[in-house]
Amino acid sequence: MDSLAIIDSFSKLNKLLIYRGILADKLLQKVRNLISKLKKEATIEALQRDYYDILAELIEIGEREGYQNGLWQNYLLNLIIKDKNSFSLACERDKNLQGSIYQLALNDLQILTEIHSFNLNHLGRLLKVEEESFITAFSPSNSNEEYQNHYQKRLAELKQDFNNVSSVENLLKKLSSYYRDFGAGKLAYYKAFRWEESSLIGIKNSDPITFAELIGYENQKEKLIKNTEAFLKNKPANNVLLYGDSGTGKSSSIKALLNRYATEGLRLIELAKYQMKELPKILEVLKDRGLYFIIFMDDLSFEDFETDYKYMKAIIEGGVEVKPNNVLFYATSNRRHLIKEKWSDRDQESGEIHLSDAIQEKISLASRFGITISYESPQQKGYLRIVKELAKQNNITLPVEELKERAIQWEMWNNGRSGRTAQQFIDYLLGEL
Repeated sequence: MDSLAIIDSFSKLNKLLIYRGILADKLLQKVRNLISKLKKEATIEALQRDYYDILAELIEIGEREGYQNGLWQNYLLNLIIKDKNSFSLACERDKNLQGSIYQLALNDLQILTEIHSFNLNHLGRLLKVEEESFITAFSPSNSNEEYQNHYQKRLAELKQDFNNVSSVENLLKKLSSYYRDFGAGKLAYYKAFRWEESSLIGIKNSDPITFAELIGYENQKEKLIKNTEAFLKNKPANNVLLYGDSGTGKSSSIKALLNRYATEGLRLIELAKYQMKELPKILEVLKDRGLYFIIFMDDLSFEDFETDYKYMKAIIEGGVEVKPNNVLFYATSNRRHLIKEKWSDRDQESGEIHLSDAIQEKISLASRFGITISYESPQQKGYLRIVKELAKQNNITLPVEELKERAIQWEMWNNGRSGRTAQQFIDYLLGEL
């Protein structure tokens, strides 16, 4: 491939319309700038320096993201699937695409498949540098297991489709199917998020816990699963409050939901109580998306002087700002009513004229959660069952009586009976092995 052919291919990027947003990518800009210099009187040393800068950046990204084989091909495909545009958003909402948007996306994909097939070694030859095998056969140092996530299998299939294009129209259909199942933009790449500076920030290493690792609490888990499945099927579903003792698996149950249903479009957004005022902004971001969102508030409780809970209460009960149908609130708390109550609240001499109204105001937020699920600390039998199952999962082969005796000693010396205490005991045993 000569310099004129490379310049001609990359000049077509200027014609992008639907996927024009990817032109703002800094690494892509560096590649385009280097190629544009081929027809200028730049020194070979300067061109080589730019070339190696690009390779160094691709290597760093490839190692971090777990790229396999073609560095450039992986990078460009990630730009495509992460691009939030009118086409990808329409696909996410499962619209039957026809007309101009579809044709324009098809035209863009024709250009992008040509750029995707570009081999950086061809550019290297023009710059008189040795061919590097890692450019097309990259392998990260970490095991690929580390990079397994909710979209890995489908992404691997999509990579094959881009590498073996027989029909751009068929490729567009597969790409639209990917958007429909996993979302567009950063929603396609992450399953858990936090809210920072008026933006969703993806959490790359979210907790991988599964329901198989949560021993006991079967009725509680069943209620949570049924409600979430109804939500994902566009059936009526409730906001959920999980309350009870510390370490019993309330938060882990919600995280396990995400790991089970991420491939069905479920996403989790962690929200701290001091961010309640941001709820209208968050709902504005989520309301027109084609995925399903649980706004997760962990360890939620309010002191009697705090009033931020009223922002959430207003949205849940249907104020001016209405909760979208693709959003639910799931919260965990050690308090049944979320807001601290004092004996003075029931004191007739407290100075409150309408005492019952004051009490109702304090418990009103909890009542807005349609489902309330209690997680209590297990009795000794339940605690030992958790220990036994966790020991089995971790291949710990202590005699049954010794395991039982040491588990009881552990909970007496440490934090009492709970799933968390059982896991801490198992971690201690694993450290002894």
